[in-house]
Amino acid sequence: MQPGEDPSNVPDPRQVPKRPAAATLVGLLALAIGVYSVVDGAIGLADGGDDSSLAGAAFEIGFGVLAIGICNGALRMRRWAWAAFMTLAVIGMTHQLLRNFFYDHPNYLSLAFTTFAVFALTPLDVQIAFAVRPPRNVILEPTRNPIDNL
Repeated sequence: MQPGEDPSNVPDPRQVPKRPAAATLVGLLALAIGVYSVVDGAIGLADGGDDSSLAGAAFEIGFGVLAIGICNGALRMRRWAWAAFMTLAVIGMTHQLLRNFFYDHPNYLSLAFTTFAVFALTPLDVQIAFAVRPPRNVILEPTRNPIDNL
């Protein structure tokens, strides 16, 4: 605390910042995506079929296990979880779009989950909570990159 500073405005360093509701939603969404993908992949493997459907089912299981791991990081507010979840969502959307264009059995629920995940991760408050962006009251210094001055 600086001399002359109001003690009521100083944050208590012992207080743990609370996780925003949107960040909790992102973590639970990762869990839902993971569980759904694992179950869907296990059903696909149990049904059998040609090599293409078995490969798709195996991909779904791997995708689901990865999403459950990202859920753990998201609920703990790890910085890497935001980037990993956004990457996972892009991979999941690409996978479902390829299934839509080249196969006859796309999974629209998985596509909807991953699309919603991108929309849930995009707001500035969620990015600040995951420390992907600085808080609103931080003033960033200008860079000394000569390309910026062109």
